[in-house]
This record gives sequence, C-alpha cells and structure tokens, in this order.
Amino acid sequence: MSIPIRQNYKQNNNKTMGYFIITDSNWARLRNEILNLAQTCHKAFGEQSQHTDWLHNGDVCKLLNISKRTLQHYRDTGVLSFSQIGHKCYYKREDVEQLLQTKSDKSKIEKPKNNK
Repeated sequence: MSIPIRQNYKQNNNKTMGYFIITDSNWARLRNEILNLAQTCHKAFGEQSQHTDWLHNGDVCKLLNISKRTLQHYRDTGVLSFSQIGHKCYYKREDVEQLLQTKSDKSKIEKPKNNK
C-alpha cells in the first residue's frame, strides 16, 4: 500500500490548493466505504424509513384547521393520540392524516342538501 502524495499547485487567484494522489486500490476502498455509508443513510432516513414523522401543536392546528382549545379537547377525549415530552405534545403525522380523512368523510355525509 502506498502512501498518498500531497502536492500543491497555484490557482488563478494565487491561492494554493492541495490534492492527494491515491492508488486504484485505495480509491476502490474509499468508494466502497462512501457507498456503504450512503446506503446506511438511505435505510435510516430514506423513503423506506420506519421513523415516525412527529408534529407539534401548531402544525396540527393548521393541518386540521382547528383551535388550540379544540386540539386540547381531542387529546382529553382520546380523539387524537399524542406523546408528551416535558410540556410539549407531539402527534404522529399518520394519526393526524387519519383524523383529517375522518373529518373530511363526515363533512361529506353531514352536508345538508337544499331542495329548492
């Protein structure tokens, strides 16, 4: 295994920029390490991630178009599940979207028809 050689050259603006010369085998190992890291990150944070997206009070109120008091009522009555850390409440995005769909379905059913 050879040791990378560090060399410098001057750019147009008279600043020195360094670079390394590495062997093909070192480049292949570095490339594999980077690809493995990228794959690990994609598994942890990519589209297939199992991590839950959490929302806080303000986000939920905006999404559902409700007041903070109504959100408090939803928590008290079990309409919307939540987790509390300290004094802050957090809601799973899936739960909020499900409640939004339920509200939307009910409003379609309960709409009065005007027969004039």
